[in-house]
Amino acid sequence: MTKHARRNTCVTRTILAAATLFLAACSVNPATGERNFTAFMSPEDELQIGRDQHPKIIQQFGGVYGDPKITAYVDRVGQNLAQVSELPELDFTFTVLNDDIVNAFALPGGFVYISRGLLGLANTEAELAGVLGHEIGHVTGRHSAQRHSQSVLAGIGTAGVSILSSVFLGTSAVGDAVGQGAGVYLQGFSREHEFEADTLGVRYLSRTGYETGAMASFLSSLEAFSALEAKVSGLPDPASRYNIMSTHPRTGDRVNAAARAANVKPVANPKTGSREYLAAIDGVIFGDSEDEGFVRGRRFIHEPANFMFEVPQGFALFNGAQQVAARGPDESLILFSGGKISHRGSMESYLTRVWAKNTSLADVETIDINGMKAATGSTRIRNRTGSFDARLVAIRHDPDNIYRFMFLTRPAQTAALSDELRRTTFSFRQLTSADRARYSAWRIEMRVVRRNDTVARLSRNMPMQGPKDEWFRVLNGMNPGQEPVPGQVVKVVVE
Repeated sequence: MTKHARRNTCVTRTILAAATLFLAACSVNPATGERNFTAFMSPEDELQIGRDQHPKIIQQFGGVYGDPKITAYVDRVGQNLAQVSELPELDFTFTVLNDDIVNAFALPGGFVYISRGLLGLANTEAELAGVLGHEIGHVTGRHSAQRHSQSVLAGIGTAGVSILSSVFLGTSAVGDAVGQGAGVYLQGFSREHEFEADTLGVRYLSRTGYETGAMASFLSSLEAFSALEAKVSGLPDPASRYNIMSTHPRTGDRVNAAARAANVKPVANPKTGSREYLAAIDGVIFGDSEDEGFVRGRRFIHEPANFMFEVPQGFALFNGAQQVAARGPDESLILFSGGKISHRGSMESYLTRVWAKNTSLADVETIDINGMKAATGSTRIRNRTGSFDARLVAIRHDPDNIYRFMFLTRPAQTAALSDELRRTTFSFRQLTSADRARYSAWRIEMRVVRRNDTVARLSRNMPMQGPKDEWFRVLNGMNPGQEPVPGQVVKVVVE
């Protein structure tokens, strides 16, 4: 037998063994009653992965939101839902992340996360329960285990022998899964899994007596919120970070279809928990927190790090998890990053030998930026969209911290934007006492509507950019043109 023939025989045997394994390793899903292929991740593996990735998630998403009242409230709602699920014995952990992006997700093993940004958008306890129920559904449906096992099986034709040995001998499969990092488990699920999670979530809402339409109502608020963000920024994707819209690609019609598929009995006198919810989130931070830095119009202010800068007119400024970005005309882009960097040499040496060590820089020079030593240089780069001129600026803010600007412009626009981007460079400065007194975090505050109150009156002092009346209606789940009624409790944003 030739070497090629032996290889084909081996692959064939591997595939047959894999097929046998597939049939033997289909387990009955406790939530759906269906048989699912989960051979490469057991419930014990899921718990191990969740425990391993939990602290990494907290670090990646801004830490835990430090309000014990809100933490206890979310945990109570989540635990009540978990107790009526098909896995009541699983020790679920519910965490509120200090992240302004509207976000929710779950890790294997019962670790469920929501952001304070999501708390600010929801309007009832039932809506919160709908989000938590959906994420619990991903856990009880064992969607991560299915996705992982199917992805492993898909590679069996090229790596079948090693994969099968890992299963039969108990070697690397779990370790590999754990070592992949949290990002693997934050990828979007399939449409089938999203539909199933919605169906399970509706089931849990019904069992706990909530309004089962709460999922759809929250989704409507989320869609309106995203549309308003895009309108205000002039960009189709203003939240350039990981968010619930990218990971849960659902529509109102699909959520309503899932509700029908849940086939639950109508809840008599369903609870919404509007007043309870609004009382719980009264005072929650809205938008950027002090620890993250504030975006205020064209300015970025970071009080703990003691600096601020301003981008040119026509640039939309966004505070990301790893960097600050500003998008401008003609695909121009400003990227700002840095912090604690161990480099004791000159700024020129840091620029040329550390930051851009594999890049040939032109026009390298040492400059002074408001009493801080800095260095700058330029180069031309190419990516899949074409050529960009790149101007790099490295600034020593203090002995331990270096901050960096990267200005990207199309070659045809570099000269026209040069002066404005230079002004951004030299706008970088340390904060004064007046700066610290001027800027603070925005918070959500509850107001009881009085007889003569209107949307225009209630929203006129809100600090957000754009149409304040629209922001008010979106945050309160109101339709265009709708007005509040006396006695109603509504949300406003205050500085």
